[in-house]
Amino acid sequence: MAQWLELLKDNKVRLVVACVVLSMFAIFLRDFDPATIDSSFGIEFIGGVRIPISLEKPVDATTMSAMVDVIKTRINKYGLSQAVVRPLGNKEIIVEIPKADASVIGSVEAILKEQGHFEAVVDGRQALAGEDVMQNAVGGPQGEQVYEQTGGSVGWDIVFAVTGAGQMRFADAATGKFGYPVYMFLDRPQDALIVAERSVINGGAPANEGTVRDALRKENDDILLYYAEDFNQSKNEIVAANRSVAIISASLNRDKPEIASSLRDMGFGANGTGKKLVVVSDSEMAPAFFAGTTELGAKETSLREWSAIGLMSAPTLRVEPVREDRITQYSISGTAPGNTTEEGHQNAVNELKMLKSVLSGGRLPVSTSVGSYYDIAPSLGREFLTYSLWATLAAIAAVAALVVLRYRRFDLVFPIVLINSIEILLLFAFIGTFGTIDLSAMAGIISLIGTGVDDQLIITDELARRKPGEASSSEGAHTRDTKDRIAKAFTIIFTVAGVSIASMLPLLLSGIVEITGFALSSIFGMLIGVFITRPAYGVIVERLYGYKPED
Repeated sequence: MAQWLELLKDNKVRLVVACVVLSMFAIFLRDFDPATIDSSFGIEFIGGVRIPISLEKPVDATTMSAMVDVIKTRINKYGLSQAVVRPLGNKEIIVEIPKADASVIGSVEAILKEQGHFEAVVDGRQALAGEDVMQNAVGGPQGEQVYEQTGGSVGWDIVFAVTGAGQMRFADAATGKFGYPVYMFLDRPQDALIVAERSVINGGAPANEGTVRDALRKENDDILLYYAEDFNQSKNEIVAANRSVAIISASLNRDKPEIASSLRDMGFGANGTGKKLVVVSDSEMAPAFFAGTTELGAKETSLREWSAIGLMSAPTLRVEPVREDRITQYSISGTAPGNTTEEGHQNAVNELKMLKSVLSGGRLPVSTSVGSYYDIAPSLGREFLTYSLWATLAAIAAVAALVVLRYRRFDLVFPIVLINSIEILLLFAFIGTFGTIDLSAMAGIISLIGTGVDDQLIITDELARRKPGEASSSEGAHTRDTKDRIAKAFTIIFTVAGVSIASMLPLLLSGIVEITGFALSSIFGMLIGVFITRPAYGVIVERLYGYKPED
């Protein structure tokens, strides 16, 4: 026991212990309820439906990525963030919705068939609608650019054209508004109110409240804002407002259930009332601000994005519109945030992609047809988990028997099985936290048993190859010899891992849904083993096979 406690002084072992603690937290304590498993599972394990979307023609990787992003944005706008959108080859997209009932399926199908509703608002008046923007004249090779500004910041420009009727409407709303923000919305909630904590809305800066309330204004359809701290005093006002949509954050719904309960008592989310209670994520509820500098050099804080109300961008109006019934081109520009120039450049590129989608009303660059959905029964997942458990136990038993037969030592069984189990735990936590554990990912997790044991046997063989009679004559020489043997073992391990990862990359980049999960879990499993667990095993087995000079 003392020898094992001595191992905790080694940093490689400490790293493994820290990773195990973090993994257990990620699996069981993310929702602060240890009785539940918090990892994200695919529909094969928990049931759901798949909806295929066929493209009218094959597309390249860039166009496919843009289409997936648009579909994700469109679905997430309706609170279906658990949906998974993945490309299948170059002519099909798969939408997966876990634990879906008939009403959810119908909503998703309707969302996929509809276009988003775009509108631009200036000083509380609608300046543009989706039908005002000419769809084939948004951005393009000559209509968008990303450039480095003075001081190292990164700016962007995008050109779009509006119809004659749109130009008239824009002039009516924006004449004399030079320097005002142009709030660009995609699916702005109608007849809505928001209940949120004050610190979330103003970002901890009370001065931002005026900017936030300005974004909520629209002629004849203001979005009402009520603070959770004053909710009890605002109940009568909320009832009198008689809005049809109430928006709250996930943390408010969880931490202050009395507010959600009161809203339901008012009819929000209740059957037959026609009123909706929309729960958005905390990140969507928090407005995104941007601190910049005006053309006159003054510091200002502007609202950049607010997903809860569909605000996708808020560029500043830099032109005075002319009231003429003719097609007109406009250029909007902005500055992308970023701690480095590279980060700012990437954010600018992402901003342009998003704006092109928004100005097009969420339209996809290629026409699509939505196929009939099909159910995935969760029973398959339960059977697979059962078989996987038995297979894992059988593999562990086989490994233990092999170790005993090969090395004639029972004390090696425990560290090999322990390290292998830790590798599986870390990979399970990583995939379940940052991705989805589906059938292909689970296959990759199970395959880690074999690769992990192989590498541990390589380390053990290198140390066990030295016989007692071959021990060095001094302790220093003995230590150097041990480290040389471990280094030789890791040279083999790194080479094998590199070849394995290289062989998995084509599968990962293939876009084939059924194998990308396997490739991803295999790659990250190898990286976890090579850089975290197997170095710790080397320390452990060095103690077990660390012959003394007098041996």
